[in-house]
Amino acid sequence: MLPTYAGRLKEARTKANLTQVQVKSHTGINNKTLSGYENGIAQPDYETLNKLCTLYGVTIDWVLGNTNNPNSALNDTERALVKAIELGDDSFLDAEFTINGRELTRADKEKLQAMARLLLLQDR
Repeated sequence: MLPTYAGRLKEARTKANLTQVQVKSHTGINNKTLSGYENGIAQPDYETLNKLCTLYGVTIDWVLGNTNNPNSALNDTERALVKAIELGDDSFLDAEFTINGRELTRADKEKLQAMARLLLLQDR
């Protein structure tokens, strides 16, 4: 199974109507290197990933699988929660969260956590 970033980089490139050769002319990234990223053979460094995301008009959080919205960046707290949920860390249940001015109960957070885990597993 391909890493999330691989499929999403290819999806973003094709939705941007760009060939690998066109990406090379815009970024200087060799099309063989880009192919390696899109096939999960190689992993781009942060600078390269940022360059590609800027060209494609998507966020790094989306490419890495932290969110399912390609145009929405997560803040540091949200990113930490996604990682905690993915790793099975239950510290999310002890954190304070409010929605529309109402603090979530532990039962509410357990339901939210279960839904988040389902969504994260569905995306892989």
